Amino acid sequence: MSVMRISTIGSSLPVANELFRVTELFFSDKVEMVNKYDIRKLPNNLTEDLFIVLPTRVEQASQYVPREKVLGVELIPEVQLYVEVAKIPKGKSVGIFNNNTAQGNKILGYIQSYGLNHLNYTVIPFDELSEDQVKELIQENDVILGMGGFVGKDEVLYTKYREALKPGQQVISFQRTIKPQGIMDIIEQITLFSYRKMAKECQEVSVLLNSRMQEVMATSENVTESMKQTDDSVKEAIKMINKQTQQVASTIEITNEMTNAASEIDQTINLIKRIANQTNLLGFNASIEAARAGEAGRGFTVVAQEIKRLADVSRSSVEQIGSLIYNMKDVSAKIVPLMELLTEEFKEIENFVSQISAFTQSDSAAMQDIKMAINEIGETSQKLLEEYDKLAE
Repeated sequence: MSVMRISTIGSSLPVANELFRVTELFFSDKVEMVNKYDIRKLPNNLTEDLFIVLPTRVEQASQYVPREKVLGVELIPEVQLYVEVAKIPKGKSVGIFNNNTAQGNKILGYIQSYGLNHLNYTVIPFDELSEDQVKELIQENDVILGMGGFVGKDEVLYTKYREALKPGQQVISFQRTIKPQGIMDIIEQITLFSYRKMAKECQEVSVLLNSRMQEVMATSENVTESMKQTDDSVKEAIKMINKQTQQVASTIEITNEMTNAASEIDQTINLIKRIANQTNLLGFNASIEAARAGEAGRGFTVVAQEIKRLADVSRSSVEQIGSLIYNMKDVSAKIVPLMELLTEEFKEIENFVSQISAFTQSDSAAMQDIKMAINEIGETSQKLLEEYDKLAE
């Protein structure tokens, strides 16, 4: 998770440096300190997460950056200042050297709050006065005090007003630190930033999760529809198999009937063969008797020969029919086992397809359970998303 990025804005660069120093001192391990800005020279498009200013500059800074990103933090002099002021002899005049009256008076207020009222104090707001007025006030006071950023060796008091200092004139430099309330305010901002960051990331995860679940739901719908189509196809296949099985059974029945009919025809053929043989025999006997009769039996001989010829033709035809019937019975004897085997295979296929149908229905039920579970997850995720939105606000 990214850390909070903080910059400081001061009425002058020394004040911004001071705010930066004390903030970094307390929070360098929790935030990223970015920059220090003079409020009179602020760049455009500042992207930091928080800007720390003195309370007197909050409204002015809010003209350049969003108000919710501006935090006013009061600085107070460190204890050493009060010790040094307490050492100054009674009745001496003390000039509080600061860039503006408001902060100068605050420093004076902190000094007097410790009961250090034995001195004559004057605020010297060097940015609000002319150089001559500043020099005059410096010379009127016995002691000059100010924060290090103003009265340090290389700071404005010495770089601009050195000639105004009287020989032996005491200069007291002090550092400021953050008030306890300011520390609490910064901690609160860091906590809120981390919390909002976490809430935003959780929100993004929830949105992504919802998106993925919608995709899964769509896929589940497709799978369910495909399963339904598969189940319908399986049921149709079972119907077709049953129909084919019935047709095979009918074929077996017809074949059996044909075999039975062939047996009956076979019996009739045998009877015809016997009659033909008997007729042939009668014709033969008639020919013999006609021969014995001589000239009177010649007409009868012709009839007897014709009867014999017809009997031979009948016997020959019957034998051909018998051969065909035999072949038909042989084919029928081979067809029936094959048909019965085919029927068994159809039954096995039907069982297998029925199992597929059962599995498909089971998978379809499982998909419904999965869809219900995904819906529940989606509802929970949506509730989390709503809660994150509320908490982020």
